[in-house]
Order: sequence, then structure tokens, then C-alpha cells
Amino acid sequence: MSLRHLIVVMLWACTPLAEASVVTIDAGQLAGQSLAKVDRFLGVPYAAPPVGLLRWRAPQPVRPWDGLRSAQTAGSACAQIGNYYTSFDETAFDKPYGSEDCLYLNVWAPRPLRDGRPVLVFFHGGSGIAGTASYPIYDGERLAEALDAVVVTANYRLGVLGSLQSRALHTGQPAEDSGSYFLLDMIAVLDWTRRNCAAFGCDPDNLTLAGQSAGAVAVLGLLRSPLAKGSFARAISFSGIPFSASAQTGQQRTAKLLGELLRQRADDAPSVDDWLTAQPPQAQRDFLLNRSTTELLQASGIGLPPAFVADGHVLMALDEDEADEPAPQVVSEVPLLIGRTDDEMSTLAGFKNVGASAGARWPLVNGEPRDATIHQTLGLVQRWQRRVRIGLGDWLVGRKLRQFERAYAAQLPAVYVYRFAWDDYPEPWRSDFGTLHGLDLPFVFGNFIDDQKSYMRFAWTPQNEAARQRLHEEITSSLRHFVHTGQPSPAASDSWPPWGQHEYVRTWDQ
Repeated sequence: MSLRHLIVVMLWACTPLAEASVVTIDAGQLAGQSLAKVDRFLGVPYAAPPVGLLRWRAPQPVRPWDGLRSAQTAGSACAQIGNYYTSFDETAFDKPYGSEDCLYLNVWAPRPLRDGRPVLVFFHGGSGIAGTASYPIYDGERLAEALDAVVVTANYRLGVLGSLQSRALHTGQPAEDSGSYFLLDMIAVLDWTRRNCAAFGCDPDNLTLAGQSAGAVAVLGLLRSPLAKGSFARAISFSGIPFSASAQTGQQRTAKLLGELLRQRADDAPSVDDWLTAQPPQAQRDFLLNRSTTELLQASGIGLPPAFVADGHVLMALDEDEADEPAPQVVSEVPLLIGRTDDEMSTLAGFKNVGASAGARWPLVNGEPRDATIHQTLGLVQRWQRRVRIGLGDWLVGRKLRQFERAYAAQLPAVYVYRFAWDDYPEPWRSDFGTLHGLDLPFVFGNFIDDQKSYMRFAWTPQNEAARQRLHEEITSSLRHFVHTGQPSPAASDSWPPWGQHEYVRTWDQ
């Protein structure tokens, strides 16, 4: 036994037995923690660290360990620029944050252990450039108990570390050559969960794939991934719309990164085209691999979102016919629950007057006292521009999502559509944000963080506490039915019919 593992075992021996929870998975033993009604395992590696020569490679197997491995601390966030979608620590904002060694997941398993429970795998949002599975809002304790299901949250590589299309990085393996490393990470999470499900009491054939925002876009992408076929039985998209990009778009994104990296090294740097012509593929590959994490993050600005390149191997394309109606090339024909908040764009398109940095926006989004709305602080032209950005954005999102809901209903066994409309919180935030993007997540997980500075803290008041709890219970009741049966309402009930001849939408509100 190594010294490290001996120390872990000695420390574990000092832990009260009532708090200890030990399971054996394919890579070794994990020492988690027993909470009131749930066993929790944090920071579990599902793939080898994607560092060094494994940067921009498909996720590789975890090296097995001897003895007990502590699973009481979450793994590092994936490398990104610090922000309030990842941490509530404002000292970390707007600077390099996290690590490339980040392929970890967290598990919450209800007690007592019982074989055959369903499992929910959730991927966080953050535009594909931010976020982490250990974000406090995603704590899975209450959700696992409410669903009577095992809950898994997982990191995946972000920004240019998670998606980069460069021929210099090609290995001859079609999956790797796609450059969609973030999707390969997610598929690895699904594979890990299916292999190890029994240790936590869940059924690998009863797996629900879920995500929000960028995580939801990825979920809808995995419906179109041949590599993910058979890995999940149903899917949930919280505020996601399918995207598909061409190889040319991916290469343009890579060229933008290379241009910034070259300018970091010399003011008179050659153009990207000249540099690519002059450098053989091996030199290009070495150049990329030798850049530090900080250099890559700084060259990306606040981040380059993943391109969702439709390579035909990891991801099938989105086709559109003459009527501009989208036709997703679904590979996994499973029940889908899909929807959005009423005012998605209020925080996605309406902040330009405040500033782009997380630090500048932090006082606004964590709820520090103020009297005036954003509109009241603007001039007439700026006020009109903000209203147009938000209104037009919400209209376009709603129109596009409605098209996809129709298209999915024509291909999948069942599609259930929701809208989240709760906005029972104080002014001036209510007028500014309404039912903002991501406001549904605390109601899903049951985590209303009001005892510290936190994103959306302005929405949680003693006056709305009882109503929040009721809505959390309503939502998780629907989700519980869905993850257990594939229907969000009891089988004998027609209270939530699937989208079909009648385009029924369930509204979650106060």
C-alpha cells in the first residue's frame, strides 16, 4: 500500500462510523459520506486527467487505485475564466480559474441501498465555457431524495480545451478527430455510470440524461450521437436548443485562437494562414500542446463556446427543409422532456450597459440593495435598445424551440413540453429579469441559497419560501414520474399528455 493510501485509510479510521459510506467500483474502493438520507461521493474520477499529451484527446481510462480513495471533496472545476456560474467567490472572478485535471463526477445515492433505482445524470450550463458540477445550486442531496433516484453531476472540458478542430491534432481515430472532446467526456460519464451503477443501487438501463443551458444543448446533441446510442433511456432539456456547425466553422474558431496565441508571442506575428503554411503538422501540434492553460484562456478572451461540429461520427447534422423547419437526425429514440423559462434573454442579452465582466455584474445578480431598475438608469435610446434585444431574443428563442418541439414529437416515442413562469420575487429585480435563464434550477434541485452572496439571491425571501417549496415539490413530483417511467404524470392520469395532435404545454409557476 502506498503512503498516500495509508494516510487515507488512517484518516478514514478516525471518521465516525455513522458518517462512513464505502462502495467498490471498477477502479477501486471509494470512501464517501453518509448524510441524513443519502450517501454522497464527491470528486470521483471518470477518466484520466486530460493533461500533457492527453490534452485534446478522447477521455482515457482511469488508473485503478489500491485501498480506499477519499470521495468527500469535489474535484476541480475545468479550466475557465472565473465567474458566478461556477463560484460565489468574487476574488476568483475574471481571471484564470480551475484546472485541466477536472474529469470528475459526484454521486448522491438514497439510503437504504436498494437495487434497481433509476439514475439521473445532469450536465451543468455555462455557455460551454463556464460552470462546474460542484456549483452549490447543483448539490444533489435533496433531488436524489425527492426522485428516489441516484443523481450524478459531472464536469466536462470547456471552451477550446473541450472543442478544437485542428488537423495537426488528428490521430486517425474518428472520435478524436472530430475535436468534440466535451461530448466525448459526456459519453464517458454515461459509460462510467452504466458500468458502476450497481454499486450505488441503480439500474444502468434506467438512466435519464439531463442538462441545463449548454448542458441541455449537449443533451439534445447526444440524441444525435451514434456513440451515445443505447446509453440512456430518456432525456431532459432545461433551456436548450439544438445547434450544429460545419467543419469550416470549427476551423475558423481554431484560426481565431491561433491568431491570438501568435500575437501573445510577438507583435509582428505572421498571419494564421502564413504560419500554418510554414509549420508542418507536428510543429503545429507541439505549439498547441506547449501552451499553458493560462495562455489558452487568455487567448480565448472570456471563452470560445464549443462549435458542435457535425462530423457524422460523434454528432449527426441538423437538416432543415425548404420551409425552414428543423429536422434533428435523432439516433436515440427516447422520451424527451423539454422546455424553457419565460424570460430567457433578460440576463443573456440585457447586460451590456452594466459591463461584460463577472465582477462588474456581481452586485447586480447577487442582490445587493438598489432602488432603481436597469431601465430607469438608462437613457431613452439605451432603454429602447435593451427592450429590443430582450424582446427579439425571447421571440426568436421561443419560435425556434417550438419548431424543434414539433420536430421531436414526429420522431420520438413521447415529447413533454414545459414552461417555467415563476417570478414572485421583489423589485427592482423582478422588473429587470422576470423568469430569468436558470431560475428553474434551484426549484429542480431544491437549493435556494440565501445565507451568503450568491447568484439569484435576490429571488429568495421569507415571504415566498412556502410557495417555493410547494413549486419544488410539484416539479420534482413530475421529474420523479419521468425518471421512473418515462411519463411526467401517473400512468392512469392524462394531466400531462405528450406533445402531439394537441400541443400541450405544462406551466410551472406560483
